[in-house]
Amino acid sequence: MNQFTKSVVIVSTLLAALVELDLAALPVYPAVVVIAIAGFLVAAIAGAWWPGVVSSVVLLAPYLTPAAYVLLTGTEHFSLEIVWALPLLGLAIAGRDAWRWHLPARWQWPLVAWGLIVAVSWPLVFLREIDFDLALLPMGRVANTSVGVTPGDAALNVAYFAMGHNIGILWVDALFRWFDGERRDLLRRHVLLPLAAGCLIASAVGMYQGFVDMSFLGVHLWAYMGRAAGTLADANSFGIIAALWAPAFVVLARSLTRPWSVAVAVGGVLLAGTGVYTSGSRTALMVLAAGLAAMAYEGWRHWRLASNSSRRTALSWQSVSIAIALLVFVSLAILITQGSATTSVIARGGLLPGINELGLRGSIVQFWDRFGYGSAAVDMIREHPLAGVGVGGFHTLVHDYGTLRGNDIPLDNAQNWYRHLMAEFGALGSVPWIVWCLVLLGLLFSGSASDRDPVAARLLRAPILAFGLVSLLGVPGQTLPVILTFWVLVFWLVSLKSPDVTAERGSWRAVTWGATAALVIAHATLTLAAARGDLLPRNRAMRFGWDYRYGISNLEPNADGGPGRRWTDLKSLSVIPVKGNVLKLVAWVDHPDADERPVHVRIWIDSVLVHEGDLKRSASIAIDVPAAPGKTHMVVETEISRTWRPTDFGRDDRRVLGLSVRDWVWE
Repeated sequence: MNQFTKSVVIVSTLLAALVELDLAALPVYPAVVVIAIAGFLVAAIAGAWWPGVVSSVVLLAPYLTPAAYVLLTGTEHFSLEIVWALPLLGLAIAGRDAWRWHLPARWQWPLVAWGLIVAVSWPLVFLREIDFDLALLPMGRVANTSVGVTPGDAALNVAYFAMGHNIGILWVDALFRWFDGERRDLLRRHVLLPLAAGCLIASAVGMYQGFVDMSFLGVHLWAYMGRAAGTLADANSFGIIAALWAPAFVVLARSLTRPWSVAVAVGGVLLAGTGVYTSGSRTALMVLAAGLAAMAYEGWRHWRLASNSSRRTALSWQSVSIAIALLVFVSLAILITQGSATTSVIARGGLLPGINELGLRGSIVQFWDRFGYGSAAVDMIREHPLAGVGVGGFHTLVHDYGTLRGNDIPLDNAQNWYRHLMAEFGALGSVPWIVWCLVLLGLLFSGSASDRDPVAARLLRAPILAFGLVSLLGVPGQTLPVILTFWVLVFWLVSLKSPDVTAERGSWRAVTWGATAALVIAHATLTLAAARGDLLPRNRAMRFGWDYRYGISNLEPNADGGPGRRWTDLKSLSVIPVKGNVLKLVAWVDHPDADERPVHVRIWIDSVLVHEGDLKRSASIAIDVPAAPGKTHMVVETEISRTWRPTDFGRDDRRVLGLSVRDWVWE
């Protein structure tokens, strides 16, 4: 079962990555497809023999790729992270032993169960958003929400977030496989240094943006907002990554020799701190503050130990570098505040918005609700308490759920990572990640005399703990670069703990496998029921009141002033409002050869077949359909055996035409 469950997660994650590659890159950037697939194959093959070398190359890309897109194309999109995520996935599954779990015993159940729930449920949510019809994926005029999200965009969100969950789990499992025991020292060379180099470059670019030219590598609204995005093209991701790395640079420097140790410690903290400042990210500021506090505490603690020893004047380079970095950072922040175009964290104000205007109680309410995102999440949880609205579904659904309480909110996350996951996974699907959070808390506060480097462990603990706390204020871990950074820091912390933390291996009993299978199956069953029920786009359209249709054209007016008509494709669906007691449905075909070759036509009303038969051009279909009592909308579906092109019959019209349906007439 160990190998089977790992295979399920790997195959499902690879499928999500290929879906994202097809939806995000293929239509616009064909070169990205070639690079990503070639990178995957090279990483999967070469990674079996030289995982460290491949890792050193692949990990240079996560923080720098967005800047490359901006330089080459002038734009960037989060989904294009696939260009390095697919090779990273190839590396994580390279080698025969990669198809078995290598997580520590206490980590296995929550992470394996978490990965399985994502692996099994995301395809159901994906199919839901395309109405269980792959033909809808490329349709750009179909609206899955009242603000016009296309089926392809909604499906892309599902694939991206599913991939984010499981690539993180597969990656940390690979780290345990590669760097366990005596091989942990290779972590610095093959994982930490490439990522650290990328962070330094990103922070240097952020400093240039903040002090010199905010439009440099600027995309989206970040430059307009005065917020530096570094090389990540996203100020929030840039800020949180810089904040996580600030104390990590000091830990990394402890393993280097002079003068590199001092340069990495001082330069890393300075650049990362400045990056947080210019990014304008308030959650990143909290993470940075925790890291700086931990550094200051360790410096003070070492000074006290040194002053009480016989070497009273001897201060380690760590204490000196930390003190210098803090002094320089604070001084620089003061200078920046005196006048800069950068919208810094200080300029953006406090973490509780409107505290002066709303008062403490009002601010707490606002903090929880966050402009309607909190109440929308609560409504999702209330309606789907066990299985949630589906992985990657929150962004698509949140605007419409916000309207239930009169909130007109843009598509975004739940402004609280735990609330966001509860809304998407429900209570059943949330059991594994909740257990994992408890396991992680135990790791953060565990310690013994056998710890390899307790000082370094405490320095890494601070940003990880702060990351978990700021996740009450937002969802900083929703992008792949941040997810990758988080898992690397967690593993790094583990590698600094006692040997028995990583040496444990556990085999599950049959009852554990059975309970896990029951949990995954129950969650998937409820997810499918909701996908076929009230969360199906057509049913959401009826509830929230937008025009949901596909495979049918806009209304063409009738020249004589009578009811117009619409043309269908091979298949069509229309959600129409009920405006009377009886729908007078009239349809016909205009195929020039239909009298000789009749067109087979089927029509459903609210999933009930009301007509099936061959239709000639000289005939028509006329059906009186009574509206169901209490129903506000009706779903009309059609399917025909073939379409026709007027150009094939000597006409100038290049359209592909199907069934003609008269405008909806009610009595």
